[in-house]
Amino acid sequence: MKSQWIEFISSYCDSWCERCAFTERCSHFAMHSAITMCDGDVEAALQLTFGEPRRPDGVQRPPAHQRIADILGHADPTPKELAAIGREVEARQERMRRLPLAEASLDYAIGARRWLDAQGRRRETSEAAVAGAMEIVSWDASLIHAKIMRALNGRDEQTNGAARGAKKAVQSDWNGSAKVALLSLERSAVAWQTIAGSTTAEAAGALMDAAARLRSALLDDFPRAREFRRPGFDR
Repeated sequence: MKSQWIEFISSYCDSWCERCAFTERCSHFAMHSAITMCDGDVEAALQLTFGEPRRPDGVQRPPAHQRIADILGHADPTPKELAAIGREVEARQERMRRLPLAEASLDYAIGARRWLDAQGRRRETSEAAVAGAMEIVSWDASLIHAKIMRALNGRDEQTNGAARGAKKAVQSDWNGSAKVALLSLERSAVAWQTIAGSTTAEAAGALMDAAARLRSALLDDFPRAREFRRPGFDR
């Protein structure tokens, strides 16, 4: 039986559900809606969204968490292993934060947020085109940095021989994450242009230029990101 859901569609979207044409085919959106309807009861939300888990022979299956526990048994990592994993994660995060692309995306996010916060009521009283542009740059500011960091971290995690060969694969999570950031940067640059045309303040123009520079840097670092085909969105 064909599923109504588009697999992994929410992994490579901008999370702006109110503007998305695929919410009826997104299990992530359905699950979040169900959690709200079920007052935070995740088990009830799972049943509401996906129904009771059943096997082909009609026998009801135990909950997913129970099946996972049965499979894993007592294979919990030792304190020493957990500590080693923690050190590895912290070292990677620190290394990624120091990369020029990571620093540039964080600077852009902070600059955009500070400018938007300084606008106060102007965001509410601006004409429709400018208000819409402000809404776009506000939504994208933190998203861009988050997606760039996911792309950098995901690529860096691939350290064994087989994965090194996979670094060139177009359909990789890091290329998908980079593409979402790229598309958001492109629409934000257009939005900043609209905003800059409505004010004499130089900051909006500077942020427009910053978005354009960040886009170029992102493409330099992930040259095949645009080729990634996002489930549902790219045909």
